[in-house]
Parts: sequence; structure tokens; C-alpha cells
Amino acid sequence: MLFRLLALLERLGVWLAVVAWLAVALGAAAMAYVLRKEEVTIWRRASLVGLLALAANLADYFVTLRHSPDLTLEANPLWRNVVDHFGLRIAKWYGLSGKVFVSVLAAQMFAFYLSQRETIYPAHARSLLQFVMRMGSRTRTHRERLVGLFAIFAFFFAWINAFYFYIAYTNSLDDPGVLQKLPSVSVSLLIFVATLAIAFSLTTYRAFRRSISIVSERSGTSDNRPLKQ
Repeated sequence: MLFRLLALLERLGVWLAVVAWLAVALGAAAMAYVLRKEEVTIWRRASLVGLLALAANLADYFVTLRHSPDLTLEANPLWRNVVDHFGLRIAKWYGLSGKVFVSVLAAQMFAFYLSQRETIYPAHARSLLQFVMRMGSRTRTHRERLVGLFAIFAFFFAWINAFYFYIAYTNSLDDPGVLQKLPSVSVSLLIFVATLAIAFSLTTYRAFRRSISIVSERSGTSDNRPLKQ
């Protein structure tokens, strides 16, 4: 299925590659506007995620160029289309700038998650299981629901970039025997996404419990209700 998808993307032509690059660049610009008033503490934490994403993306970029300097072995159909239509030099710039924009967007997405995760808190929950089952139950409007869903997406978008470390590692292997012993990219990605789902639940639940502690300290009670901001 993965190879069919790649073949389909290649048939769509170079303009899809251009649209993808513009979407990431404009997405980063839009998020910069949305998050322009966020606190410095949020940006400090988000910048760490952005640096991790940048390291992973650059590792994938330079390992790819080491193994295939002319990009003839590159599996990404968008990148190959750029090579075919605009030449190798522009294709390298396209790949590098795209990786940088995606990394910037990863930091911005995590900043959005940190600033808006209260929208997915339940009205109350006494355990992690209750928290997951009741997530988003206190939202009242369609806008709040959409913001909450986007906050969930933002968390996954930010951290999925770390998967490029694994891709870079597999691409760096020269021994086919070692490569065959590793899980396929598809299986590894599924495992990684499942791990992110667990991390998301635990991280958000911890923040939820922390907000309850703040309420309890202020009121002298403990009703498992989050802090309203």
C-alpha cells in the first residue's frame, strides 16, 4: 500500500511538490501569527521539540545525500519530481528548506498543544482511564471542539518528526542482513504512533492533574476539576 501511494504521488507531478512546500511554509507563517502572544515559557519547551525535529530531519537529509548524491535512489516521489523538472541543485535546496520549515512547524505545533491542551481536559476524572474516556467532555462549542482536535493533531505532528531518526538509521546501513532483521518502516511507524498515543495520554493527564492541584491549593478542596483559564 505504501509503494502504491508513493507511485500515485509521483504521477501527480511536480506541482504537488510545489504545493506541499508552499503549504509547509505558509503553515509556519500562519502558526507564527496565531502564536504571536504566547508566553516565553511555552516557547522554551517548544523550541526543544523543534530542535529535536530539526536534528531528525537533517539526519535524514544528509544520510540520503551520502547514499545517493544525485538522488536517483530517493524514495520520496515529490523530491524526485523536483529533480526531474528543476535539476539537482534546486532539488537539494527544496529538500533542505522543506526540512527546516517542517521543523519550525513542529515547534509551533507543540507550542499550540501546550497553550490549548486545557480544551481537551474532561470536566472531571479520577484516573487515567477516565481521563482518556472523557477527554474533551467539558467543551461547549464547535470552536472549542475543533481547537481541541487540532491540539491533539499538533502534538502528534510535532513528535512524529522524531521518526526520521529511524529512517536515517535504516538508510545509513550498508549491510542488507542487518536491515532485514529490523522491522519495516510501516510496522515501525505504527509502533511509533502507538507510543506517541501513550505519551500524549500520560503527558496531558499529568498536566490535568497539575491543574487540579492548583485549584485545590486555592480552594482547599479536591474535586478533580481542572483549572479554568
